[in-house]
Amino acid sequence: MKSHVKVARRTFLRNTLVASAAIPLAGIPIILKANEKIAESNPMAVALGYLHDATAVDTGKYPNRATPEGQKQFCHNCKLYQAGADGWGGCSIFGNKLVSGEGWCSAWSAA
Repeated sequence: MKSHVKVARRTFLRNTLVASAAIPLAGIPIILKANEKIAESNPMAVALGYLHDATAVDTGKYPNRATPEGQKQFCHNCKLYQAGADGWGGCSIFGNKLVSGEGWCSAWSAA
C-alpha cells in the first residue's frame, strides 16, 4: 500500500531554507575549538623550531635565540600569541592549536 503525502510548496521552500541556513552553523563549534595543544612533532612546529620550553632551543640551529635579545623571546611576548588559560594560548601561525607561553619558534615577532 502506497502512502502519498502532499507537501505545500510554501512549506517545502520554508523547510529547505531553514535547513540550508542550519548547515553552515553546524560547523561553528568545530571552528571555534582551540583547546588542543600542538605537539612538538607537528610538521609545522618542527619546520619553525617550536618547543614548549624556549630554554631548550638548539642555539646552533637558531643562533638568534642565543643573543641577549633572543633570550628574552617567548611565545607569551610575541605579537602572534593570544593568551589563554594555564600558560597556554593560541598562535595565529598554528591555527587552532595552543602553544606554551614559555615556548618559542623562529616566527617570533616583537609585540
